[in-house]
Amino acid sequence: MGNSSSSGGQSGSSGNQNGGGSSSGGLGSRIAGASGTHRVHLPLSSLPSPFRSGGSLGLSKSELDARCQPSGLYPSCEWEPKQIRRLIGDGKLAARLKGSDSCISKSDRECPICFMYYSETNTSKCCNATVCTECYLQIKPQKDKHTTCPFCNNPKMAISVQRAMDEDDILKRDEEEQKVIEAAI
Repeated sequence: MGNSSSSGGQSGSSGNQNGGGSSSGGLGSRIAGASGTHRVHLPLSSLPSPFRSGGSLGLSKSELDARCQPSGLYPSCEWEPKQIRRLIGDGKLAARLKGSDSCISKSDRECPICFMYYSETNTSKCCNATVCTECYLQIKPQKDKHTTCPFCNNPKMAISVQRAMDEDDILKRDEEEQKVIEAAI
């Protein structure tokens, strides 16, 4: 009877098997061997999807919060935060990251609008141009169904999240940059 302090407060334990623990409380704790008296603490990641708010990417609430924070590149954004959160959580829009003045990783891409480097960017479906999320949110007003692509003037600009660069993509980009440098000389 006096063993309620040994297992009642531990997270992740299966609880008291004799039903005498004070931590589970209620009628079930007074009936020896009754089921339903165990209290199990599950981490958020093990809960079914209705209890997680990360969209189809399956991100936790804190992960999604971090990916949806404005980077501070622009003073305001006309988009509703809920809509941005939904698009990022569903993998339809890259994370809102703080850009860097220089390339930190070989796989970083430069946004041709703000000239900042990002580890995760979007690409236009019409002309495959790279655009960061902050610039895209400024280019396309939320209330407009279609907007003109600033790169190729296609009247129906649409984007998708760019896939990560592999070694071949990095080599190809480096060769193209070298050709541009040589042409300028």
